[in-house]
Amino acid sequence: MHRKLSCAETVLVLGLVGIFSVFVTIISDLILLGRPDTAYSFFKLGTESMAGIAQWRITSGTFIGVFMLPFQIAGLISIYYGLKSAGRLLPALVVIADAHALIMGVAFHTSYAFIASGWKLFYTTGPDNLNMSEIMQKFDFYWKLIIIIMLAELIFSSTIFVLLVMSGKTMYPKWMVLLNPVCIILVMYLVMPPIPAPVGGFVGPTMLNMATLIFFIVSTRVIYKRLKRREADV
Repeated sequence: MHRKLSCAETVLVLGLVGIFSVFVTIISDLILLGRPDTAYSFFKLGTESMAGIAQWRITSGTFIGVFMLPFQIAGLISIYYGLKSAGRLLPALVVIADAHALIMGVAFHTSYAFIASGWKLFYTTGPDNLNMSEIMQKFDFYWKLIIIIMLAELIFSSTIFVLLVMSGKTMYPKWMVLLNPVCIILVMYLVMPPIPAPVGGFVGPTMLNMATLIFFIVSTRVIYKRLKRREADV
C-alpha cells in the first residue's frame, strides 16, 4: 500500500510544483521579451519593445507561459497551510484572490501575442497609419486594465496576508510581512531599472514572476519546516 503524504510533504510537493512552474514561466518571459538592453528601456517602452522580437519567440514565449501559469496555483497551497490556523475565511480570501490574479495572468500573457503582432503590423504599415495607431492605443488600454486588476488583487491579498501574519496566529514568522508579494514587487521595481545593458533587458521582463518565485520559495520553505517540526513532536 502507498503511504499517505503528510501535511509537510504535501506542502513541499505542491510548493515545488508551483516553484517549477514559475521558473518555466520566467524562461517564457525571457523568450518573449528579453533583449540586450537596459532594464529602464524595457520599462519605458512597455509592449512596444516587442516590435523587433522574432515571431517564433512571440509564439513560443507566449504559449509556454500560458500553459505553465495555471500550475502556479499549486504553490498557493503552502500559503493556505501557513495561514489557516488564523481562521478559515481570511486565509481562503488570500488564496482565492491570488489564484484569480494568476488566472488574470494567463489573460495578460496571452495578450502579448496579439499586442506583439499589432506592433509588427504598426511598423510595417507605417507609424502614420491612423487606424493602426488607434488599434494600438486600444490594445495598450486593455493590457493596462489587466495589470490594474492583477495589482488590485495582489494588494488585497497581500494586505490580508500582512494582517494575519502580524496577528501572530499563523505559522509564518512576523518578518514574513516584509516578503509579501506587493512588497517584493515594489522593491524590485525600484532596484531593476538602473540595471545596465545587456543584463537589464533580460531581467526587467521577469519582474512579476521573479517576485512570485521569491515568495513561493520562502513560503514553501518556512511552512514545510514548521510542519515537519510539528510532525516530529507528535
